[in-house]
Amino acid sequence: MIFIYVPCQNLDTAKNIAKLLVEKRMAGKVDILPTDSFFRAGENVAEVAGAAMIIMTIDKHVQDIEDVVREHYQDGVPCMATISLYRLNRDFKDWLIAATD
Repeated sequence: MIFIYVPCQNLDTAKNIAKLLVEKRMAGKVDILPTDSFFRAGENVAEVAGAAMIIMTIDKHVQDIEDVVREHYQDGVPCMATISLYRLNRDFKDWLIAATD
């Protein structure tokens, strides 16, 4: 079981990518959270509102998910952090496998 963290430029981008991933059965579930990001922009610190996705999937879909995110990401280089889960409750794990196979 894998969670993939992907911050997006805006809510619309996150929703578009999330819908595609679930429709294509690459993800069983995608949570989208509002974010405020801070990063260095030259000599200044920039603050930008956006959205972050937590994509819930299984190992075999990770590369395909990365390809979809790259294709539909609007600007710049997307961050796609894959988080391997140490433990996941059995009921959700079984549901996730069924939802993505």
